[in-house]
Amino acid sequence: MRRPQSLGALAIAGALALGGCATIPRAPATVEMQAIAVVPGYDATIRYWSDGPAESWTAWRMKWLTERSQTGAQSSFAMLAISSGSDKGAFAAGYLNGWSASGTRPAFALVTGVSTGALIAPFAFIGETEDDVLRLLYTDVDAKDIFRRSPLRGVLGGPSFADTRPLARLIARHVTNELVDNIAEAHRNGRRLLVMTTNLDAQRGTIWDLGEIAASGAPGRVELIRDVLLASASIPGVFPPVHIQVRSGGHTFDEMHVDGGTTNSVFVIPDSLLSTQNAEGLATTVNPEMTLLYNGVLSPRYERVEASAFNVIARALETVIGAGDRRAVSSYQAFARQTKLRLCIEAIPPDSDPPSADMFDRRDMQRLFAIGREAGVSRQCLS
Repeated sequence: MRRPQSLGALAIAGALALGGCATIPRAPATVEMQAIAVVPGYDATIRYWSDGPAESWTAWRMKWLTERSQTGAQSSFAMLAISSGSDKGAFAAGYLNGWSASGTRPAFALVTGVSTGALIAPFAFIGETEDDVLRLLYTDVDAKDIFRRSPLRGVLGGPSFADTRPLARLIARHVTNELVDNIAEAHRNGRRLLVMTTNLDAQRGTIWDLGEIAASGAPGRVELIRDVLLASASIPGVFPPVHIQVRSGGHTFDEMHVDGGTTNSVFVIPDSLLSTQNAEGLATTVNPEMTLLYNGVLSPRYERVEASAFNVIARALETVIGAGDRRAVSSYQAFARQTKLRLCIEAIPPDSDPPSADMFDRRDMQRLFAIGREAGVSRQCLS
């Protein structure tokens, strides 16, 4: 199985060819119902639209900083954003291990993650004690630990061409009650952990406040966090979506959540706060610092494309994603200059990412982990 762009091309081609096949029925819902939907057992503060209005995100931020100040936490804080990238998340996992080895890694006030970055985020959030888990997750697994091929399922009108029960088991093995309790404690101490999924029905990104979920004490909090993490890493059409039950008024229905990277490859700050007007006053008081770990190559890369439909579609998708990511990074850089935010961007070097490698190839992941570890030790972006 090839990298996500090729998998996405296969899924699109299959959808076009098989659009008339039978699908799994779902309970009806409307945009009005979605607007007020909540996950049973929780209030609305466990999640937000990634493209929500500036007022909502400003209120969230002020509430966070107020609660943080009440805990006696330091006024200066470091933040971490981890991008999508599938198996290339090995780079970020290695980077964090290397940063720990350097003796300079801080306790992050805020960690965000998308897709594979969402899987890394809880362990990065807890700190260096979870480095061995990240190393195992990204150097000691292969494709069979993540998915099982099920092409007939997709051909017959199912939701995907692969089954991610192996990944669900892997998440359950490591996202334990103890880990969730530790996330809750960090949340109460003024730190925040956010991950992103895409609500495919609404065509909008959903930001989940995992610390708020963990600290809620709700009976199903561990299972909900596991579901959100699985959803954030579910490549649409290739991996099955995750259905999350919600209530809206007197109605119960499910939301279809897929890979957060469908909406944005990385989440640093909501788009509504990137404008000059809305960014005023957002700078933190002392030495704000954001490290963005991009699990891919940011610069365009020349590569001869074979003249076949799948290869053309795959290359086109890769081009669209890459161009969008570069625009997003440019906007974050502009925001950082405006708000005096110290922004460190680390990405895989162009000559270190073999495009022909199979997904979840263990040796390739080990190599990317080593590259990331070296980058984490040196922290050249801040030199």
